[in-house]
Amino acid sequence: MPQKGLVSYLANDPLDLGDEDLLVNITLYRVPSNLVREFALKVARKYSGGISEAIQDLMEEAISK
Repeated sequence: MPQKGLVSYLANDPLDLGDEDLLVNITLYRVPSNLVREFALKVARKYSGGISEAIQDLMEEAISK
């Protein structure tokens, strides 16, 4: 499946998955390595799923406010 830009996800995309969750892979650009290291040491280590699970938890927390 070809990659889609964020804009296509934000727009009214005709792709209808119903209640099924679509798992996506993301790439972060221009994030300082020191920030990633500190995040891994201070936050992500508390999650059994590591950085991916920690970022997902932060995203869910941010949108639930």
